[in-house]
Amino acid sequence: MKRTLFFLFITLVLISTFNLSNTFAQDYTQWHLPEGAKARLGKGWISEIKYSPDGTKLAVASGIGIWIYDAQTGEELDLLTGHTNNVNSVAFSPNGKTIASGSEDSTIRLWDASTGTHIRTLIAHTRSVEGVAFSPNGSTIASGSWDGTIRLWDANIGTRIRTLTAHTNPVFSVAFSPNGNTIAGGSWDGMIRLWDANTSTHIRTLTAHTSLVDSVAFSPDGNTLASGGWDNTIHLWDANTGTHIRSLIAHTSYVNSVAFSPDGNTLASGGGAIRLWDANTGTHIRILIGHIHDVYSVAFSPDGNTLASASYREIRLWDANRGRHIRTLIGHIHNVFSVAFSPDGNTLASGSGDGTIRLWDASTSRHIRTLKGHTGTVEGVAFSSDGNTLASGSRDGTVLLWELTSPSTPEPERARPKEDINGDGIIDTQDLVLVASNLGKTGENAADVNGDDIVNIQDLVLVAGATGTSAAAPPLNSQALPTFTTVDVKQWLSQAQQLNLTDATSLRGIQFLEQLLAALTPKETILLPNYPNPFNPETWIPYQLATPAEVALTIYAAN
Repeated sequence: MKRTLFFLFITLVLISTFNLSNTFAQDYTQWHLPEGAKARLGKGWISEIKYSPDGTKLAVASGIGIWIYDAQTGEELDLLTGHTNNVNSVAFSPNGKTIASGSEDSTIRLWDASTGTHIRTLIAHTRSVEGVAFSPNGSTIASGSWDGTIRLWDANIGTRIRTLTAHTNPVFSVAFSPNGNTIAGGSWDGMIRLWDANTSTHIRTLTAHTSLVDSVAFSPDGNTLASGGWDNTIHLWDANTGTHIRSLIAHTSYVNSVAFSPDGNTLASGGGAIRLWDANTGTHIRILIGHIHDVYSVAFSPDGNTLASASYREIRLWDANRGRHIRTLIGHIHNVFSVAFSPDGNTLASGSGDGTIRLWDASTSRHIRTLKGHTGTVEGVAFSSDGNTLASGSRDGTVLLWELTSPSTPEPERARPKEDINGDGIIDTQDLVLVASNLGKTGENAADVNGDDIVNIQDLVLVAGATGTSAAAPPLNSQALPTFTTVDVKQWLSQAQQLNLTDATSLRGIQFLEQLLAALTPKETILLPNYPNPFNPETWIPYQLATPAEVALTIYAAN
């Protein structure tokens, strides 16, 4: 959410210029979905989703309202209205009796979670409220705003206690330490400020970062604070004194995520690579090499023995103790943006840009099932505390609830061709995408169709040959086509022709690649819609040329 807002101003022109889908403005109503979906929730763009402490309710901040749902049935229980601008954040009090919401109308509102009654409005901020957090004992609310302040409120009567005014840039996140004694605030200017939660005294400013602080995490015992930033560094701080312990420097690009192991002894960081650190000494333990694209999410299993990492079209599982690559999970045909373990550690869920959620057996890595229902990128996945419900949030403006009936028990194994890489029962260009994205990789890999321990052009040709004869789906899958380029296919075709293959399957594969190249060859010169949509750290602006030409691309400001 924070990074989305950072790029919003830069990319507004792209929204109008390239006529993006107006999905965010569509009015979604509750309806039932196949494959275990319980309900579709929300009205337009989803800002935040929170479970109540007992797991019975789900609060969804969307537009100018907060939607309350029964977390088990998906039934809409209440709609909390009163804000006059978008609601950015929502939080339950620890006892579940009160809901706090922060809005772009510069106010915080408190609501009775049982009746939905508006208790009071907290007015003091002068710009959008970006984050709210309850203290561990539920007596205090902290709110961070674009006005550069953190404000503390009495959660029981709504009285503003005081304003923390040391920040000079927007405050995107606020957090109480596990013992409730310290408040940390992260800002756009790269600074982290620590405050005494009892007296609201500004303790000190943590000034090691030179760019936006993208993530912070307290260790399980609350003694250490880790921060990762856009300056490619991680910093460890004494959470009690604010003392800078050390800098962890090894990443060569943005640090997108940091996570402590359950025992607090290991810190994992994801960015251009995955790195493991001794959380006590700061020693760089090892780098986990395997991904060739940015890592968007890292997550430890509940027992701390396994680390899952999400990247471009794949999830990798690692032995968290030895750093050994266990196996690669492939099936998604787009970036995997989020991974989460179920509370019992038996199931891994992944959300992707291909609009699907996949469930995997965390022990065997076997694909359990694919959950389809979203029409856009799945940004986040989260299990309920009992593990029986999965919530997924998407760029299509919806939240879906899925009822997981024995999710760790895979569906009956069905014999499938080895060319069906993603195991969806059909052989199409999605499978070709997976082979292409794994070219050159060695070892155990579903894309190694011929079993020679390396994914190469021969595997690509075999899948292409099977694709060309598949009656289960159109050979040219429209969802997968944009992932290919004419340069790629020309190269594959040239390599395949040099192999002098004569078997019928290979010849069909070569013919399919020729057809694919013809389908990808532009018929006209045109500027295409940017992808993904501008609500991302980066966006691609594709174009196609009917004939070779010099290209100039001009981007105009909105005014």
